[in-house]
Amino acid sequence: MPEVDFGLAVLKMTGGLFLVLALLFLVLFLLKRYGHKAGLIRHIPADLKVLGQIALGSRKSVVVVRYLNKVMVLGVTDSSITLLTETTHDHDQNLFTTHLEHSQKKDSG
Repeated sequence: MPEVDFGLAVLKMTGGLFLVLALLFLVLFLLKRYGHKAGLIRHIPADLKVLGQIALGSRKSVVVVRYLNKVMVLGVTDSSITLLTETTHDHDQNLFTTHLEHSQKKDSG
């Protein structure tokens, strides 16, 4: 029977694993860096935020989104998206957070 060197086999297997992981990380890096230019990655604007979502049934939901200073309530189904209502907010969205930080600074100082 031929003698099997388990140390060499483990070393080869570990090396192959690291090579595959390195290639995966390289592909991920390249996709992040150049994917949007090639149209492979959809870019979602930073101003668009989903505030909440509730399912009403099978593939039907109501979604609240904020885009710039508008808050919209949308009805979403498989075949359509319907604007249910829309409001405009000109004031700061993070008013509570700002007030809380201000009161914490006042208490500590």
